[in-house]
Amino acid sequence: MPARSPPPIPSVFDLCPGVRRPARRVTNEVRRLIDALLAALPDAALLVRDPRLAERIDTTPHDHVAADLITSARALLRAVDGLADPP
Repeated sequence: MPARSPPPIPSVFDLCPGVRRPARRVTNEVRRLIDALLAALPDAALLVRDPRLAERIDTTPHDHVAADLITSARALLRAVDGLADPP
């Protein structure tokens, strides 16, 4: 008899439907924040892709803070997406 695979793990949204709406709101706001930072500080976008560029381009301390925030915000978006798609 073949081994059965375990049943799929339900998403947090399936288990707690009240989480879906606030999670969607957070996702939208975080994306707006990222877009605003990228528009206001284009060098920050370069630093997100390659932090070593700071040695070759003229950046401000704001670019570094924005790059860190963009990276963290993207991690938050991935975490919220993980609520919908458990491992």
